[in-house]
Amino acid sequence: MKKKLLWFLILLLLISCSNNETGKESSDFVLFEGYVALKKEYNGKRLLVINDITKEDISSMSQDEILKYAANHDSFLFYVDEEYYKNINVGQKIRVWYTSPVQESKILQVGAEKIEVIDN
Repeated sequence: MKKKLLWFLILLLLISCSNNETGKESSDFVLFEGYVALKKEYNGKRLLVINDITKEDISSMSQDEILKYAANHDSFLFYVDEEYYKNINVGQKIRVWYTSPVQESKILQVGAEKIEVIDN
């Protein structure tokens, strides 16, 4: 009887442990997809990602125009770690997974949990 109880507890412990690196369940993440419009190093490393913009739009707009565009369209300013910041360039299409809380401002701000480059 004690062996069965011990095996049950071990099995329960294994099931309850999360396999992902962040300790968060995959259902907790929200996915956002768009083009990297700006890279900024101010209060951390950040990527401005806009959903409904093209590479051509990005290359033809000034930084101020991009920021105004982002404030009125589906966009996020993602806080990223050094590795993502170094390897991702303006104009790339990416997928970003994030979780709450989201800082509300003209452009929503949140930390990126995972980034995948879709198109260079």
